[in-house]
Amino acid sequence: MSVFFVTGHDATAPRKVDFHFWAQSLEKAGIAVDFMTVGLSNATGFKRNARRFSKPFNTWVSLSRLRTKFVWKPLFHPFSLNNPKLDRLTRPLFKLYPTLLPRSVKARIARAQVIVIESGVGLMLVRSIAALAPHAKLIYTVSDRIETLTFHPLILEAERDAIAHFDLIRVPAAVMKESFPASAPVSYIPPGLDTGTFDRTLPNPYTSGNNAISIGDMLFNARVLETLARNFPDWTFHLFGKKARLAEPLANVIEHGEKPFDELIGYLKHADIGIAPYHDAPNVGYISQSSLKMVQYTYCQLPIVAPAFAAPGRSHVLPFAATADAASVIAAFNAAIAYDRSQIDRTQVMNWDAVTELMFEQGKPAHAA
Repeated sequence: MSVFFVTGHDATAPRKVDFHFWAQSLEKAGIAVDFMTVGLSNATGFKRNARRFSKPFNTWVSLSRLRTKFVWKPLFHPFSLNNPKLDRLTRPLFKLYPTLLPRSVKARIARAQVIVIESGVGLMLVRSIAALAPHAKLIYTVSDRIETLTFHPLILEAERDAIAHFDLIRVPAAVMKESFPASAPVSYIPPGLDTGTFDRTLPNPYTSGNNAISIGDMLFNARVLETLARNFPDWTFHLFGKKARLAEPLANVIEHGEKPFDELIGYLKHADIGIAPYHDAPNVGYISQSSLKMVQYTYCQLPIVAPAFAAPGRSHVLPFAATADAASVIAAFNAAIAYDRSQIDRTQVMNWDAVTELMFEQGKPAHAA
């Protein structure tokens, strides 16, 4: 079997996401993987905070015996400057994006047996991909709800058009199933975890007890940490993430910034409490459900302090109000301190091999006999 990935991530990026782990699992099983990166072009520089991708562009690069990558950089790609007038002006040009597919990419798509497409610019290619590989199984993996991000309106239209072509639509949060028609082949498959790495014996990086950890900076609510630090002076709060910072320094808050994942694991394993200080925001429910840090906290058997919208289905998540008022935050942390960690069930956390097997076995191709 050969698998073709269409994703906004670079195959050799230092920060790993699900696609990297799926590729590793497939390779271990002797399955060839072609990894194509989309979402950049010669026009990328017009967009603020444009991501950086590794060269060379527009050529297949062998990463191992079974894994290759292709960073596609055409003349243009569909992007939005968050300006409706400009989006209307660029619409005719951006509709031509699928016609730019290189011949070498088309050839690999045509021979693929399974094609996995991530939410984003790759959705513009689905109709072409389905025509090139009519017998392949097409999987749509939804990283984020399209309408919540700054995509060109064409991408949302492409998602609606593409649903009929997919044999499986994988969502990482159960609540995301509501975004698709009842007839769509949607399946909730949660994020996995590199459990082997977590199961290693690692030294304790803490110099004293009572350590709470907060990982990541998406929707980071600094007020939650400020409340906790001021009301629990005998605890130390460790913040990881580029933007996970407080307005003013506090003696018992350590801002570590971004750290290599291997270094972060020791802090996770030896922490006492995990914190998910999400801001309340539209669609935040699915973000908290699909959050990898919640999976990591659970596997390390950490009681979790998080807003109520992140708590359903998790008895070890001690919730505070969405408003993050001081009284509810303090009550949640006190409940976490008292929680019996031995009661936290981590058996439901799957490793990436199990997640990969589950995803690639689900959904019979509609084109199969």
